[in-house]
Amino acid sequence: MSWLTPDYRAVSERYAPRFIVLSGVCLLMVLMAWLGIALRGLERAQHPNALKDSSEAYLRSGQYQLINWQPCRVAAFQGAQARDRLIMIEVGAYWSGRCQRLGREAFSDSGVADLVNREFVAIKIDADAAPKRARYLRQLAQLHGAPERYPIVAWFTPDGKPIRAAAPDTRAELLRHLEELSQLYRNRPEQTRQIAEQLERAWNDRWARAARSATPDAVAVLNDFLRAVAAQVPTTDQKSATFNLTHLEALLAIAERGDDRAREILIARLYALRQSPYWDATQKTVYALADGLDAEGKPTGGKRLVEQARLLSLYSRASRMEPELGVIAHELADGLRVHFYRERPAGFLGALPPPKLRIAIAQSLGTPPADTALYADANAYAIIALADYAEAFGTLDPQAQWARETAPRVLETLRALRTLRGDLFHSSLRQSSDWMIDLALTARAAARVHQLTPNPRALQLARQLLQLAWREYADPTGGFYDIARSKAWDSFKVIPVRMSVDDMLPADNALLALAMWDYARVSGETLWRTRAEQLTQVMAGDYNPAEPLAFAGYAQLLALATSSK
Repeated sequence: MSWLTPDYRAVSERYAPRFIVLSGVCLLMVLMAWLGIALRGLERAQHPNALKDSSEAYLRSGQYQLINWQPCRVAAFQGAQARDRLIMIEVGAYWSGRCQRLGREAFSDSGVADLVNREFVAIKIDADAAPKRARYLRQLAQLHGAPERYPIVAWFTPDGKPIRAAAPDTRAELLRHLEELSQLYRNRPEQTRQIAEQLERAWNDRWARAARSATPDAVAVLNDFLRAVAAQVPTTDQKSATFNLTHLEALLAIAERGDDRAREILIARLYALRQSPYWDATQKTVYALADGLDAEGKPTGGKRLVEQARLLSLYSRASRMEPELGVIAHELADGLRVHFYRERPAGFLGALPPPKLRIAIAQSLGTPPADTALYADANAYAIIALADYAEAFGTLDPQAQWARETAPRVLETLRALRTLRGDLFHSSLRQSSDWMIDLALTARAAARVHQLTPNPRALQLARQLLQLAWREYADPTGGFYDIARSKAWDSFKVIPVRMSVDDMLPADNALLALAMWDYARVSGETLWRTRAEQLTQVMAGDYNPAEPLAFAGYAQLLALATSSK
């Protein structure tokens, strides 16, 4: 090389061998690191943790993580007391890509795993399979100002008292909580117990309160809601696009009541959703809205039956106001039938997996290809969606005819999930029951099946479920609890809560009142209309004009009630 002077040549000839040696050493270290990771993964693949025998899809996906996870059983809490260790509970969902990412970046990291296995008793919960425990942990996270998404990690004292809850996104964030709490409990256990007492009082103040009735001013509530929705500035930045299905359902109910503002906002947002990154045009499905988008504006979550069904219902009913939306409804119905429906027993799968991580070595081991459980609430929503779709497009459309025939068959599958007590197992796993949301949605689905085609068995099921809710779930001060009685896993205990504020779905009491309205309309029994009006008054006592968007389910109920008069 002519540009090299003799001095440069001398330097090059002198140091080149050293650069070669250093490069070789660096390459060798990288290869050894990758080999170590591979060997650690191979070791875990040969020795999975206690989740290997779980039937829940999300738990099985964590069986090869390095943390010694345990399912939520009494033995886990007894072990924490015996060893005087803090309890770490992680709740997540199979369809959540955020859960998959944290599982690979943190729960499969040797540094995090060593700290957790040494200082904590680790428990993992499937949010879809255990809705009451998941709700309780979400409520704890809300008290700490955490975003409402999975995964949620909560920490408890050995005797089952909560001390902290967070929704960590990164390994560093999780590690900070772990180090702070392990040092706090090791060095200042009394302060840890004081924190637990303060958090317990805060939870009781927020969620455990008597009902108070009020006469609802429907016009004021609906105007509050519309102003709040209109104030949400639509964004053209796809990375920050968000869609709340409960808000859209309330807008639809108000638009069907004849409000032009609601109609305009609703149709604009339905078109925007079709053009958003959440829409999968290939499979005619929608990526999980609850999981959000990553930094690149791409969806992180899989596909959820409950969202697919609610969207089919929205687009089907909205097509009466905007016929072009009917094309999207047909696409959603096709995606629902092809990717979620299974013939025997007739029903719809819970979820499809999240997109795979981009780095091959970062793929999660043990993740099932789909969550094949049939969840009562999601399948009830699917029945309602099929009824809305069939009513919107009549008997001449072949796919609408399929919906008309399938809805009662899926309802029979839900009937088969009834327990000896009369309520429903939450899923086909038959592990948990006593969940009022399941009763309300299934009763409404049964009423819609009878409305679609007269069906005495469906009407009888709706009546029985509503009577059970009235008898077993009523709050003595008014309204209805989400569960009939407290649930305990050793010292870890969740108690009944009366929900008038929206959660992952519309508020529980709004869902039950909607079921009462639908049943009264198709059966002619005015008693249930009266009871729905009483429940509406209880929800009016909880209404906070400063937070109208948190009461979208209540707004939907009011829109239906006032349009029925």
